[in-house]
Amino acid sequence: MSKKKDRGWFICPQWQDLVSRHYLDDAAAARALRSDPKVLARLRQRTPVAKSTVLKMLRRFGGLHPIEASADALIVDTRSR
Repeated sequence: MSKKKDRGWFICPQWQDLVSRHYLDDAAAARALRSDPKVLARLRQRTPVAKSTVLKMLRRFGGLHPIEASADALIVDTRSR
């Protein structure tokens, strides 16, 4: 079995609220966060992505703008338990 299938997929429910405070759209956020707009669109739409991707985006965002909670507290595992 592929390890990718076993990987946990995560979302950040607060991502839309965090980004909309500082950026007009995904393109502006992508330029500021040095990321692909498609990844940011997936985060905004709450489409599950790899944990490392979510943490990377939250850390970059936190470096530019204050976040009240830790990055680990903002992500949610979508795997059924």
